[in-house]
Amino acid sequence: MPTREHEIPLWLVQNQPAMAPALLESLGFEVPRHTEVLNTSSALTNCDPKEFNSDGAVVLRDGSKNVMAVVVERQNGHDSDKRQSWPAYLVTLHVRLKCPAMLLVLCPSDAMARWSAAPIRTGHPGFDLVPLTIGPSRMPKITDEQQARLLPELSVLSAHAHGNSDPGMLKVVVEALNSTAATNRTFYYDYVLSGLNEAARKELEGLMAVGTYEWQSDFAREYVGIGREEGREEGAALGVARSVIAVLETRGLAPSSEVRERVEACTDLQTLDQWLRAAMKVDRPEDLFD
Repeated sequence: MPTREHEIPLWLVQNQPAMAPALLESLGFEVPRHTEVLNTSSALTNCDPKEFNSDGAVVLRDGSKNVMAVVVERQNGHDSDKRQSWPAYLVTLHVRLKCPAMLLVLCPSDAMARWSAAPIRTGHPGFDLVPLTIGPSRMPKITDEQQARLLPELSVLSAHAHGNSDPGMLKVVVEALNSTAATNRTFYYDYVLSGLNEAARKELEGLMAVGTYEWQSDFAREYVGIGREEGREEGAALGVARSVIAVLETRGLAPSSEVRERVEACTDLQTLDQWLRAAMKVDRPEDLFD
């Protein structure tokens, strides 16, 4: 599978202004009135040589006034050092934007969410940070097609968490995929598939087949195929190859023409899957092939 089942992918929490406020609402927190949601820099660096870089950060604005900042973190494993940095993230963002700041942690399991939610003791009275965390059980179920089109990122997370138990959500997530930018669809589709069992995967692939679901985008024709097994496999290979290149570019690693040509020429899905996983971790594009 292109994405590990027990990981929250980095691309899903970056550059998605609508996601953080939507998830905060799902936790029952009142979001202040705002007229604008903008990406803000996720580089939370102070004068110390040590850099604090969150996975994502957004700011809610009411006109020209900042009313809330949200640091978005993905927590795929037990990392106590990273948790100790979270108070610095909030303080730095609070000072820079001069508005209340909150921390939202996305977790692949409820056990990880409970671990991440443990208070972080700073030593100052009343200044203990209790992270806001969301695991699968707290992920809202998006079952309305209109809502899925308005909040496609939340719909993708919802389908990944609940698609096996509620197959009806798969048709809804297709609506979400169809409303996103073409550059994001491969990422989102791969992520939804990584959370599904075999039966649900086949159901989603069937929905996305042009002959079954009237989705006329180039992505559906190219990635899923046109109803023939060979067309589906060829389209899937091309889609994963483009995902490898896109992940590298998203991480700021510009692949050379040689790397690009080798990836795009590969038609073996197992090899491409390995390269996609490696693309999320390597220091250089050339390291994909090690």
